[in-house]
Amino acid sequence: MINRVLIRLKVVQVIYAYYQNGGQSISSAERELAQSLDSAYSLYKTLLYIPIALVNHARKSVAKQKRMGASHIPAKEERLAANLFVAQLETNSELLQFVESNDLAWLVESDWIKDTYAQILESDVMEEYWQEERFDFESDRELCRKLYKAYAQENDELDSLLEEQNLYWNGDKELIDSFVLKTLRAFADGSVADQPLKSEFKDEDDRQFALDLLHFGLETAPAREAAVAANCRRWDPSRLAFLDVIIIQVAMAEMINFPQIPLRVTINEYVELAKSLSTPASGSFVNGMLETIVKDMTAQGTLNKEF
Repeated sequence: MINRVLIRLKVVQVIYAYYQNGGQSISSAERELAQSLDSAYSLYKTLLYIPIALVNHARKSVAKQKRMGASHIPAKEERLAANLFVAQLETNSELLQFVESNDLAWLVESDWIKDTYAQILESDVMEEYWQEERFDFESDRELCRKLYKAYAQENDELDSLLEEQNLYWNGDKELIDSFVLKTLRAFADGSVADQPLKSEFKDEDDRQFALDLLHFGLETAPAREAAVAANCRRWDPSRLAFLDVIIIQVAMAEMINFPQIPLRVTINEYVELAKSLSTPASGSFVNGMLETIVKDMTAQGTLNKEF
């Protein structure tokens, strides 16, 4: 689940913090990176629990109305409480183990769950589901996926709630959302309990890539200083956004030390990071700087990659 896009983001963040903290030990940076990546994986499972939290809220609402002798319980509430997909999702062994090991009361009892639940009952997504009258596993799974897209994805209130719980989750959610939606779509009727969730890393190569990129990124500081100074004809290097400098440094480390990764892939990835992490002008600045550095290194014979 943790792919190289997220790894690059985390390495840049950890190296930035490394310098901001006065140059902590390398082992501390390694631990910081490992904790940051593990936290991203816990965010994936936390977000995957949201459909369960919403359906559990429906169950409690229906049960409360019955206890109070309500003459009419909204049919949509009863239908949501009986969601067939969630009934299987909450028995998934990996997710169940995560929930048992982590207190998610902050999510389950949050105002966000209560407010979102009220919005869902009045939503077009719920009305469309209701009108189709296909209350089977597939339609219930699709309802959960659509509700997640409509109410959990790109939701500022949820983002704030998550960041209050874990600072490492800041900036992770947009990418993790895509994995949650893919996971929801992949579940098949009757196999949800035993179906594995996405693994933390695709393979050991990606885990090693994270550690190697961190080390090479720190080692590349002198080369980055020289390259930036040589190519900052219009800017004073000391006045550059420090985050932009770190992005350039990690990009150089990747270009030099990972021959299997095409130069254009590396440049594009770090330009996108600059756009999302730094200033509005950072994307074009990082792109121009990296392209110039590549040309200079190629001419000097210190970079043996096709551009």
